[in-house]
Amino acid sequence: MKRTPVFSILLIVTIFAFASQSARADEITLTGTTSSTNPLGVTFALGSFNGTTSGGFAGFSDLGSYTLSSTAGTYTNDTLALTAVFTLPTGINGGSTTSFAANLFGNVNTNAQGGVGIVFTNPSQTLNFSNVGGTGTFTFNLNNVALNPGGTTTLSGYVTGASFTPTSVPEPSTILLLGASLLLLMPLLRIKGPLLERG
Repeated sequence: MKRTPVFSILLIVTIFAFASQSARADEITLTGTTSSTNPLGVTFALGSFNGTTSGGFAGFSDLGSYTLSSTAGTYTNDTLALTAVFTLPTGINGGSTTSFAANLFGNVNTNAQGGVGIVFTNPSQTLNFSNVGGTGTFTFNLNNVALNPGGTTTLSGYVTGASFTPTSVPEPSTILLLGASLLLLMPLLRIKGPLLERG
């Protein structure tokens, strides 16, 4: 008597389910916009960003740009405030689906070449989130900026330490994966009657 390998099939499906969950352990999708207040002579072009972390890291090469006037004066610890508004992930700091604004501050100082340097005083912020998909954390980092007279420099940054723990409720992608696995394994069953009925 040959029995259908039901246990083997269930084991394979379970492995697929766990693989789909664990593959997302360090992947977070981030989306948002940036804006900035500036001292006179420095302007900022609004930026937007989106990307998904891989291995817990995501780089953003265009978070907006700063421009220094060719007739700018002298700066000595003049301040600016950059705001990064995250629309994804939602639920940052346990909030609802509304956006979350991270505020970062920088000092503007004239350098020996007549340009300026922008040094952020709190260039890294660690954010926690909790939503219907699960819970997680990531750290948003900004790079300092150097500007030449009349020049424009793009602001860049990156995300590190991304982690995500899905809720126990299977997500649609997991359900689809399980369904596809079962469909692919159906030919192995060769069902001609009840599974346990073998003559």
